[in-house]
Amino acid sequence: MSFWGLFCSNTLGLTISVLFMIWISMLLLERKPYQIRERKVKMIAFTILFICVWALIGTVFYKVGIFRWRYNAGQILFTYMGMTGAMFYLYFLYRENLLVCWISAVFLEMLESFAVHIGVFFSPNMTFHLDILGERLIYYFFLYVLTPLIEIIWVLFLYKTGVGKMFRLWIERKESKKVSIIFISLYPILSEILYYMVQIGERVGNDNAVVSLLYLLIVFIIFGYAGRQEMQKKQIQTQQISMQQQNAYIESLEKLQSEMRRFRHDYKNMMSGMYLQAKEGNMEAVQNFIQDMTSDFDYQVGEQIRRLTQLGNIHMLEVKGLLLGKMEKMQQEQISCELEVLRPFDRTRLRTTDLCRCLGILIDNAIDEVQGKKGKKPKPQIHIMISSQEECTTFQVRNPLYSNIDFHKIWQQGYSTRGADRGIGLASYKSILEHYENVFSLTTIRDGYFIQELKIQE
Repeated sequence: MSFWGLFCSNTLGLTISVLFMIWISMLLLERKPYQIRERKVKMIAFTILFICVWALIGTVFYKVGIFRWRYNAGQILFTYMGMTGAMFYLYFLYRENLLVCWISAVFLEMLESFAVHIGVFFSPNMTFHLDILGERLIYYFFLYVLTPLIEIIWVLFLYKTGVGKMFRLWIERKESKKVSIIFISLYPILSEILYYMVQIGERVGNDNAVVSLLYLLIVFIIFGYAGRQEMQKKQIQTQQISMQQQNAYIESLEKLQSEMRRFRHDYKNMMSGMYLQAKEGNMEAVQNFIQDMTSDFDYQVGEQIRRLTQLGNIHMLEVKGLLLGKMEKMQQEQISCELEVLRPFDRTRLRTTDLCRCLGILIDNAIDEVQGKKGKKPKPQIHIMISSQEECTTFQVRNPLYSNIDFHKIWQQGYSTRGADRGIGLASYKSILEHYENVFSLTTIRDGYFIQELKIQE
């Protein structure tokens, strides 16, 4: 078979593999690749380049004879090179952590390898002479018809069994998972060792399928066990957040009850004074009295009602738990907090852990700025706003600015107006956002207020 004929064949096969990779990766990571209009041309160009380069490498390996190295070393080398290329390709698509992209690439290689081995299971042997037209057509049938059908079945199986969710829970697991990562990363080598251990006599296609299935089952067990542990931790955290929310509601209701008792106790005296002023015809005094009374009531009672209402619009428990904790801290520091959630908020494209880290940094910076500034003007109040729209979700944290800051240095590691060993938050905040192309940060100083906005394109 000619060089260019083999190259075209490899290009077609890799195009199918890349489409399968994108499909499965969306299932594993539970989100689509960034499709910002400016990036579409780059994505297409990078995909074409990835396919052509990899098809060229495969063609050269075949023609030079690297695939015929002893112990299948050439195929192992080619597999690792392919997984490395897939890692960078996934990073380009999703801007995920490189470790996440690497594990995803290895797992995708496992799934595709199993699909190929099942496809050639119906072949009398695993060796095809591509120079012979008949064997070449059979090889094309297995590679371009039967294997994609098996891959589609794989996708449906993974979707039904929830492997994607287990994979994400395993990725989010904070405990050490070095052994699991090493085991998964050694798949090409260990699978080849297992193959030679289980084979008896001449090489048959059935052995590779069995080894691939065995390895996949072990990986599924790893994902399932770690994912179940992480799920239990999340359930415990959810229960803790629910308890925290209930305590906040109970505390707010107790304050409401106390305020209502106070107004009820003073109601007759206030009405008597207002009655005398009305009897004397002093309507201006009556109006001022009513305005003062309603303002006091609205400040003491209405603020609690509004806070409960706004918290009820937050349906993402992790964010609600974060805000409850920060609001409790503000209450202890006697800092006024105004929470505004314009529409029900339940999800966003930003990873939950990163979102909580970013919001926590912004709110902590606001608390540090207004802490101990009671009695100063403007009044030390922190305003938190969440606006959830179909195309964009916006988080805004606003606080009075009492210190002089160098606006150009606030993102530098270690810069702070509050002394040494500070200034880490905003630098970490910027580092987190660098992994996302659909997230934008806006920092402004307006009318004496320091305003931080986080916008996420949905």
